[in-house]
Amino acid sequence: MTKTAWLFPGQGSQWVGMGKDLVEVFPQAREVFQQADRVLGLDLARICFEGPEEQLRETRFTQVAILTHSVSVLRVLEGKSPPPAYVAGHSVGEYAALVAGGSLAFEDALRLVRTRAEAMHAAGLARPGAMAALIGMPEENLELLLAEGAKAGVVRAANYNSPVQVVISGDARAVEAALKAAPSFGAKRAITLKVSGAFHSPLMEAAEADLARALRSTHFGSAAIPVVSNVTARPVSEPGEIVGLLERQLTSAVMWRQSVKYMADEGVTSFIEVGPGNVLAGLAKRIVPEAECVSLCDAKSVKASLQGVRT
Repeated sequence: MTKTAWLFPGQGSQWVGMGKDLVEVFPQAREVFQQADRVLGLDLARICFEGPEEQLRETRFTQVAILTHSVSVLRVLEGKSPPPAYVAGHSVGEYAALVAGGSLAFEDALRLVRTRAEAMHAAGLARPGAMAALIGMPEENLELLLAEGAKAGVVRAANYNSPVQVVISGDARAVEAALKAAPSFGAKRAITLKVSGAFHSPLMEAAEADLARALRSTHFGSAAIPVVSNVTARPVSEPGEIVGLLERQLTSAVMWRQSVKYMADEGVTSFIEVGPGNVLAGLAKRIVPEAECVSLCDAKSVKASLQGVRT
């Protein structure tokens, strides 16, 4: 039997129109969007389906939109597809993974993600920063490059996305210094990212404190399906450990390449991206070229997947 992992995307995977076809085809998806509107007290469905894009790109809407879209696909799959051996989510996607793993109720996830997004936005205003993607950066040179950038301020590795892509984050001057030096350290390309803060860096410490209070007042259960943590790239299922790792997540690097590699080493041969976009399926294919990697992001792909299960 094929061993499968479900992957849940993070910020940047959104698009105007996301989820509209899902709610038109699947009652489970419609119920999820209705639940989100009710819990959040806003018309999230309208923002997702109609935009405008500028509003959907605002962190406070983007993160709950991605969570809601991911859970809408999840609810369609549940009971119709074999359960995965592992679940994992990239950054804010970890909250959808915890819903899938049975540790966190969707309503609680919505409230936590809203708090997280608002705290990250405020931290970004209080300590403005920048992020950049390094393509083709030799891993053995990364720390040397970061040390060069650190002469101008705080800069850290934020996302280990694939064997050929690392994202760095920190003070704008330090990130800029690292970008200028990147070619001399072997990077093939260096790209500044359009973000509202230095996510997954020490500049998010204020957001970490705000989120910690919300996490500690929320009920987490033991995960029935192991959740591979962003912080450790190892499975976690106990509530106390889950909460502690989520607290650290905002200022820690997303160990995505290491997480996917761990699951592959444990026998996973099929990675299914559950939610908007196809970024994680593409990254998984780069990390584990021999694996089957698919994205379930709209009604067409979900229907095709369910038909494949039935045949």
